[in-house]
Amino acid sequence: MRMKFVRAAVLIICIVIAVGVLRSVYALSQKRGIVGERQKALTELVRKNKQLQEDLREATSPAFIERAARDKLGLVREGETVVIMDKTATISADVQKNPQEVPSWKQWWSLFF
Repeated sequence: MRMKFVRAAVLIICIVIAVGVLRSVYALSQKRGIVGERQKALTELVRKNKQLQEDLREATSPAFIERAARDKLGLVREGETVVIMDKTATISADVQKNPQEVPSWKQWWSLFF
């Protein structure tokens, strides 16, 4: 009787230990999947961070700032003249007839004056 009790106790302890080990293995396998996902996300964020740093470096360059000031704000340097071309500007009749025979300077002259 005492032997049966000891065997039953050992069997129950082994079952409890086996269930605990199986739970740990299952939790560990799920955590590995989470770590893999996080590593992929980290890799993507590092790539995006490098791209943003490159964009910032470009946006703070003097050439970019000057181009933005000219294009978006319409600013010019001191001493420069702004020329606004009217879309309805017409070219004189002699230039329109045969542009190959008229010199370039004359075509420009007729466009502006």
